[in-house]
Amino acid sequence: MNFDNGINNFFRREVVKIDNTLLPEGFAGDRKSMRACMQVVNDILNDMGLASAKAQGLVKPITSADKLRNSEHIVYLLVDKEGNKSNGSVIGMLKMGRKRLYMFDERGQCNETVPLCVLDFYVHESKQRMGCGKKLFNYMLHEEGVEPEKLAIDRPSEKFLRFLQKHYNLTHSVHQTNNFVVFSGFFNNTPQDKETHLKSSHHCGISSPQISPYSTGNKLTFNGRHTAFKRETTMGQIIQTNHLM
Repeated sequence: MNFDNGINNFFRREVVKIDNTLLPEGFAGDRKSMRACMQVVNDILNDMGLASAKAQGLVKPITSADKLRNSEHIVYLLVDKEGNKSNGSVIGMLKMGRKRLYMFDERGQCNETVPLCVLDFYVHESKQRMGCGKKLFNYMLHEEGVEPEKLAIDRPSEKFLRFLQKHYNLTHSVHQTNNFVVFSGFFNNTPQDKETHLKSSHHCGISSPQISPYSTGNKLTFNGRHTAFKRETTMGQIIQTNHLM
């Protein structure tokens, strides 16, 4: 997606990390430059959020400048430095954040968790099947210091699940009543899981089943928010990364 203001003037890296300040990590400049950069980020988040919402058939965008400003979420932007006549263009977006969730493991045991969640994940149509989704996802994993099996995915499509299976060998998904998907390794506590805070809980709202109905194999029939093959949008033609790989 192209923007009037030269993105390369503000984004020095191929993957840019944005928090609720609406400034890229490591930004340095005077007050005038800071305001200009914040406006560019504001426009990028709003335009990409609207485009991605249209691609998914949503009434409201998942991602916007105001939503990020009023949260502790993080947005990673993938930049094509040579795009838009070498002014730079944004070709991917990945929104991450922690949420307090009650999750069932394969045994039907309810656990209170605060996992890192994948909330929004898109790549521009012109860059599909070129490894851009994997590049953006890998950067996030390294930056956050998290293994892919420790993530909770908000309503993924089957194609996104196959993306995770292909690139990260995540094959045993465990569906939840809250529309999040986690994988069997999610429930294996390690010393690195301090922020996830896994513990047994009796507050899941429903009884634990004798045999968990949430555990599935590789064949999935889950129709979630990240659905595939949405009607083409005229606003930036954003598609989901699960089209890519």
